[in-house]
Amino acid sequence: MAGKNHVERSFRLLWDNSSDAQKDLTGDLVPGSVSGGGFTFDEADMTGVSETVYNFLKDRGSAEVSARFHMNDTATTGSTVVLNSHDLTAGTGTLTLRWGQSGAAPTTNDPEWEGEYVLLSNNITFDGNKAVHNCVFKPSGAVAPAWGTVT
Repeated sequence: MAGKNHVERSFRLLWDNSSDAQKDLTGDLVPGSVSGGGFTFDEADMTGVSETVYNFLKDRGSAEVSARFHMNDTATTGSTVVLNSHDLTAGTGTLTLRWGQSGAAPTTNDPEWEGEYVLLSNNITFDGNKAVHNCVFKPSGAVAPAWGTVT
């Protein structure tokens, strides 16, 4: 994980594309490229004409996760192989984000964000002299993603 800072060295991104066991894609992450883990809620304006301050109600939430990965065609574990073997007919898989402490790999009871997601975007661009996967994952299924701890 060369080029990654202290916090990023303790972060893991795992993807199970519905046809395999979870694969750790952390080694191919572009430093500073992950965004997500947690909800962003829309706001519904509940302000009435006679109220002196704005009032809002939390509306439906979004839990999108985006990440960029260097192309890697290593059999069964490289980001290109794992992301492109995604079953586009089933379309979903388990996405897990884990945060360790003090630069160490995540262990039992460390924070974890996990849920069923669909890979909606896997576009290739160039970053410097490297080809990069630009991925967007969105929640899928009846159960919303949630915070938990590594077991």
